[in-house]
Amino acid sequence: MGIVVSGATKLASWLQGEDLPSPGKIALWAALISIITKEILFQYTRIKGRKLNSPALEANAWHHRSDALSSIGAAIGIGGAIVLGERWTVLDPLASIVVGAMLVKVAWDLLGPSFGELTDSSLPTDMEQEMLRIISAVEGVEDPHNLRTRRIGNHIAAEVHIRLDEKLTLESAHEKASEVERRFKERFGKESHIIIHMEPRKTHNP
Repeated sequence: MGIVVSGATKLASWLQGEDLPSPGKIALWAALISIITKEILFQYTRIKGRKLNSPALEANAWHHRSDALSSIGAAIGIGGAIVLGERWTVLDPLASIVVGAMLVKVAWDLLGPSFGELTDSSLPTDMEQEMLRIISAVEGVEDPHNLRTRRIGNHIAAEVHIRLDEKLTLESAHEKASEVERRFKERFGKESHIIIHMEPRKTHNP
C-alpha cells in the first residue's frame, strides 16, 4: 500500500508540472540483479514451504516474489526513463502503482488462510470429504460423522465418530480404529492427529 501511495504522489507531482529525477544506469543494473536473485529465492522458499506444509514459509516466499515484482517495476521505469529521456521518468511511479496493487492482492490472499489457522477454522471441504472417504474405506467401518478438523501448526488434526458392529470384541473394535488411524496418517503425514469415537451399530435379528 505504501508503494501505491508513493507512486500516486509522484504521479500527481508530475501531472502538476514537476520534473521527476532521472535514475542512473547503476539503478537499472541493481534492479535486474534483484529480479534474478529474488525469483530464485522465491522458487526455493515456496518449494520448501509446500514440502513442510508451512504457511509462514510460503508467505516468506511471496515476500521474495514481491521484491522481484517491485524490481521489475523499477527496471521498467528506470529503463524507460534512460532510453526515452527525462520526459518519461513518470514510467517509474506508474510501474510502482501497478506492482503495488498486485502486492496488495497477494497479501490479501495470504491473510485468509493464516487467519483461518489462528481462529481454528475447519479445513477445506474437499479435504474433509477425502478424510471421510478414507475412513469409510476401512472394512466394517460405517457412517463416519461429526467430523471436526483444524490445523495445529503445520499438522492436521481431526476428530470423528464411526459406527461398528455391536457384536465386535473390544480388541476387534480397537483394530478397526487403529486401521483408520494408520490410513489417516499415511495420507496426511505421521505427525497428523486423529481422535476416533466408536459407536455400536445395532443389528436386528430376523
